[in-house]
Amino acid sequence: MSIRSLISGVIATWALAGGLVLLVIVLATAVNAAGFTADMIAGLWGGDVPGLSGYEDGVTMLIGVAALAMFPYCQLHGGHAAVDIFMDKAPDWARRGVEILSGLLVTALALTMAVMLIYGTIETRSDNVETAVLGWPVWVFMPTAVLSCLLWAIAALMETFGQEVSHAQ
Repeated sequence: MSIRSLISGVIATWALAGGLVLLVIVLATAVNAAGFTADMIAGLWGGDVPGLSGYEDGVTMLIGVAALAMFPYCQLHGGHAAVDIFMDKAPDWARRGVEILSGLLVTALALTMAVMLIYGTIETRSDNVETAVLGWPVWVFMPTAVLSCLLWAIAALMETFGQEVSHAQ
């Protein structure tokens, strides 16, 4: 097994984990919406059905985990925004130059985000920041974002320079 296929597998698994977190968010949202509907119906007879306590806390923390977990996979498989229409008529050397430049810029962006998230995690932990309702420590969710950004940077490098390797073989 090559290092590229190993990293691709890790990135795919990470995206699937993000998808599972997204599924949890969707299910919690459905249950909460059903609770609001049940509350309206129960209210007609003087009843009361509460929503999920801390729903907003959970969704706020988990949505960042889920969304960022999918960035590396999208990057690796070309599922990102591209401005191909401007480059279709450009010569190959210009297209390749723009691909390399944009790949390096995305890598730099992802690495900068990772570094800033590390600082943010340390600060959030030292400040003991917690969610408003459930009292979850916020910093616990942030290392997943750091890992997502590192995987995103690796995916950008693999996408940018992996093409040259495959052309040379």
